[in-house]
Amino acid sequence: MQVHEHPATSPILQQALKSALPYSINLVYRTQHPNRTKDAHILATFSPSIAQVPQCWAAAYLDRSMRPETELWIFSTGEQPDHSVPGDRFCPECSQAVLALLDYMSTLPTPPIHPDNLSTLDLAKQHEKEHPNPPPSGKYEMTMGTYMRHLLSPKMVTLGACQDAMTQVLHDTGVIRNELPGPDAELNKFLFKHSDVPPTRELPEGLRWGEMREQDIELVKARTSIPRTTRTLMSLKSVGVFEEETDTPVAWTFLGLDGSLVTLHTEEAYRGKGIAKAVAAKLFRQYAAGLAVDEEGNAWSHADVYAGNIQSESVCKSLGGKALWKCFWVRIDLERAGMLAKIM
Repeated sequence: MQVHEHPATSPILQQALKSALPYSINLVYRTQHPNRTKDAHILATFSPSIAQVPQCWAAAYLDRSMRPETELWIFSTGEQPDHSVPGDRFCPECSQAVLALLDYMSTLPTPPIHPDNLSTLDLAKQHEKEHPNPPPSGKYEMTMGTYMRHLLSPKMVTLGACQDAMTQVLHDTGVIRNELPGPDAELNKFLFKHSDVPPTRELPEGLRWGEMREQDIELVKARTSIPRTTRTLMSLKSVGVFEEETDTPVAWTFLGLDGSLVTLHTEEAYRGKGIAKAVAAKLFRQYAAGLAVDEEGNAWSHADVYAGNIQSESVCKSLGGKALWKCFWVRIDLERAGMLAKIM
């Protein structure tokens, strides 16, 4: 199965992705986002010049220069519930399409890590020095060094929001690195139909709306364990709530590179007042209204919430969100992927 490079504006690719909404939502958003470096690749298992979308296909967005942030998103028609094979969860031809993408990616050069992220490489080197081999359990304990360990392998890629059935396909073929974070960290994919999102409520007295500024980013990064650079965060649309008297942010969220609700946070003194719900609703309405619209005219947004995060799940449900499938962030070893599609 041949893999083709596409421009972000590829009409047939955007048609294919739109026809698969809401299941293709990550790629619909990511291919449209202006944060795209010279090292980005938009790939599909069909040509940009074809007139009709094939029945089975896969597409991906890959940008290795983003590491240690998410580098890769993949979608395949095998993820759609009405596309499954009786007695199986993933169509064999769709599995082949996914493996063809990984095979192609294994041939691409690895760009140098961005200077802003060199400190994360130091963390990885220190972790390797302290833990040269995995423990008897086969999995490193979760630390920031563990999270960065994959940076030492040029062909190791962070794959984001990988739907559970596709994760199983990749696990069965041996390309997921199980000693690194991700395979056991299940997330619920919440989908929001904009017509179901409640109106944005008024803020309590003494607070105002605003966008997050560069001067606020260090506080944002201090409130999350997920590594995101100032450069990336400043490229994202955001909504913040500020104290009028001090001009200090007390709540915020961003529209991620893949359109997901990310870094949603409310400072402890302001929790329980419905502010997180208001911030998320305002972000969807202000910045996401026309970006992921299906063939029936429904506009979609989404969020990935770790299983057991009751507070975030409650916010998503209050916005009319429904958890429709499971997904994972995993490390893919492209060295193991080379030639895989040809031998399966």
